[in-house]
Amino acid sequence: EHRHEAIAFDWEGRIDGTPDGVITYEMDGVCHGTFQYSKIGLNVHHPLTIGRRFRAQTPTGELRGTLPDAIDPQRIVDGKLSGMFEPYASLAIEVADGLEATIALDGDVLEMQDHRNWIDGNFKSYATPLSLGFPFDSSDGQRIRQVLTIGFRGAVPAALPAAAATIALAADAGGPLPAIGFGQASHGRPLSARESALIRATTPSHLRVDLAVDDPAYRAALDAAVADARSIGAALELAVFANEASGEGLADLASQLRSTDVSVARVLVYLASGGFSSVLGFTPAAVVRLVREHLEPAVGPVAFAGGTNQNFSDINRDRPSDTAITAICFAVSPTIHAADDASIVENLVGVGEVVRMARSFPGGRPVSVSPITIATRFGPYPGGPPQAGDLPPSVDVRQASLLGAAWTVGMLKYAAEGGAASVTAYETTGWRGIVETDAGNSMPDRFASRPGDVLPLYHVFVDVGSWKAGRVVAAPSSEPLKVEALAVETPDGARHVLVANVAPEAMDVVVMGLADGPVRVRKLDATTGATAMS
Repeated sequence: EHRHEAIAFDWEGRIDGTPDGVITYEMDGVCHGTFQYSKIGLNVHHPLTIGRRFRAQTPTGELRGTLPDAIDPQRIVDGKLSGMFEPYASLAIEVADGLEATIALDGDVLEMQDHRNWIDGNFKSYATPLSLGFPFDSSDGQRIRQVLTIGFRGAVPAALPAAAATIALAADAGGPLPAIGFGQASHGRPLSARESALIRATTPSHLRVDLAVDDPAYRAALDAAVADARSIGAALELAVFANEASGEGLADLASQLRSTDVSVARVLVYLASGGFSSVLGFTPAAVVRLVREHLEPAVGPVAFAGGTNQNFSDINRDRPSDTAITAICFAVSPTIHAADDASIVENLVGVGEVVRMARSFPGGRPVSVSPITIATRFGPYPGGPPQAGDLPPSVDVRQASLLGAAWTVGMLKYAAEGGAASVTAYETTGWRGIVETDAGNSMPDRFASRPGDVLPLYHVFVDVGSWKAGRVVAAPSSEPLKVEALAVETPDGARHVLVANVAPEAMDVVVMGLADGPVRVRKLDATTGATAMS
């Protein structure tokens, strides 16, 4: 039973599997009353079989193609969001030589998205195509019934014997680590001396502060960020929200910046707008040019990035060309479409995919990923609407967990190996941060931290911060859904590796590519975690 505002929908489900490897999912539901909806039905996530062939049966005949290496944008056609190609009733994707995975849907048609636009590590087939013109209107008593069949065609390869996961370090180091910083704490309180000392130990490159220049309240946010940045030894990352009528506010901001002794690392320029939008685009060049005209004399020749405060999907459909835009920025969250542990681990590879794709845009601009959060900041919320007594929807309990630390290793690995110029992760303090506040959080029965704790992922940033002069060493995993690794070679020739178990069970891991001789090993796990947090 689904109830939210005007939405009232009930359904029954059934799953059948047969010994020959065919699985059938049936959903049979009824709408009560009238309401608007976008998609009600079944989704299928296909592995990232990039470069493999597919065959789709569409209303106009069979369509053949190859799944793309470049991330296919979610286009807007005649004001409607559209898929990668026309809707289909069945689909076959080559998953290995001589083997196809097949799906077929009765009761509706499917449409495909390149889910990498939102860092999801898959292609997605979903029922009720958006290109038909969402939102859709229900009618009272309307029945929605779908039957999805998943099978295969061809010879199934013999299963390989189980083996330990392998991390094979590259022989040569690559480019530098990204500049790593944090967001200003959203709880609004200044950093204490103890909190500042802990954050300073991560050697952050910058502190992000969000400034809506047409709102006079931005001055207080800037003053607070300047004080916090000074206390942790970081520059500022200015996230400026403006439009073509923001000249007066930008002139005032420039004046404020001239009077501060904290440097600016870069300026991220966003079009001022309220809330989440599913059809947002790249920051207009005219807005970036206006911000640059006012602020560059005050901050110097830093990068002025355009992009989106939302997902990579927004800028993949609207790529920059104007030379006033000197960098590209977008945000990352692994929980746009699903919030379970397995899904956020699967989506780690998507961090690298969006960085790689953004770097391929014409102009070769540096890429800033800002901010990275586990929970989405302002929706959509895949776990459903916030309920009374729950944690705020922008807070994820895994922020204080060992999995949160392991996910952070994987996130930094893919951002660094992908060539990101900078990464802004989480916040400084609080339950969206890396250090708990001196006062602690307001729901200790729901969020597992104590006053003064450092969160497990804090230790990831301390380690990586101590290697910031090093170069990234590619560290591919043979089992990326179970174990990930970030490797760095420091100027003294030493190699440092963070190996993260992202699976829910113990793993044997072989690390190859280390020099002969002694190796120092430290563990952050269930036996050491409580001590590490305190």
